[in-house]
Amino acid sequence: MVICVESYVGEIGGVEGVKLEDQVLVTESGPIALSRYPFEEALLSNEI
Repeated sequence: MVICVESYVGEIGGVEGVKLEDQVLVTESGPIALSRYPFEEALLSNEI
């Protein structure tokens, strides 16, 4: 099974933000990350 884990990063009540997503393959032996590229640090910080 493949699932997508999404996070919305933005100010609460704000009008702008970004949705970040990771795809994960769920196997009997554990999860395998399918996303190949890391997120940009600037998108993950509180100060954009």
